[in-house]
Amino acid sequence: MKLGIILLITISGVLLASSLQQADSELLASGKYLLQGSGFAATEESVDDSELDLQFSTGKLVNTRMKVTLQDGLVSLGNDDYVASTGWTGTVLSNGRFISLSGNAENIDGDRISLSLLARLVQNSKDASVYTVTGKITKDGESTKLVYNAKVIGSTIFKETPTQQETPKEKTVQINILSGASNPGNVRYYSLPTVQITPGTTIIWKNDDTVSHRIMSGVASFSPGKPFKPDGKIDSGDIAPGQTFTVTIKELGITRFFDTTYYWMDGVIISFPKTNSK
Repeated sequence: MKLGIILLITISGVLLASSLQQADSELLASGKYLLQGSGFAATEESVDDSELDLQFSTGKLVNTRMKVTLQDGLVSLGNDDYVASTGWTGTVLSNGRFISLSGNAENIDGDRISLSLLARLVQNSKDASVYTVTGKITKDGESTKLVYNAKVIGSTIFKETPTQQETPKEKTVQINILSGASNPGNVRYYSLPTVQITPGTTIIWKNDDTVSHRIMSGVASFSPGKPFKPDGKIDSGDIAPGQTFTVTIKELGITRFFDTTYYWMDGVIISFPKTNSK
């Protein structure tokens, strides 16, 4: 009997020590982070695929808590993309064991959703932290449950400079501006409206339409007729039919691109480093 009690106490101690070792994440104060997750949005009637990409920064550490400022975000539900709008609130709790986020997002048609998310730390590695994310989306008074597996990379990865031997080979991704893209009635405007890359990738836009297009990058403003404000990072000038424009994305984060004349033609580039975490 005594042996059983001692064994039980020993096992409990080992489990407790193990949980304490994994208690804190690698989130640091005044850091920059990317959260990337994939999972499902579920209602009683259906289950849809969903993806989550958030770019955020942390504030000062106060009593194991840090405020979170969302810099950009994209939520994909089925075939619809919602862009995070301003006014999000968030907190890192218990030294990074939890991340709480809530705010609104809009799609190109102006439909708005409200999100409430809670991320729970699962495991750390040297180059990423793994979280489970649960929450809900509210649209027109109806709620949809969200479940994601996500990884968070941040400040330590941003600061790393690969050696000459480790420098990855440059990759190329082509985005075709589709024929008829200048017509707002078309369903698709780009061959790849959302592109996920690693830093150092070269993006090529090829104009397969019958009119010229000008691609710029910017910040979503949700103003009727002018949904984007240029940020000066990308400006193709006029791309004549059959011509191309090339730019290399070196930064981490979310870059939005749009056509200055045909404002409904918007897309997203998500630059996320490769990690060894699984």
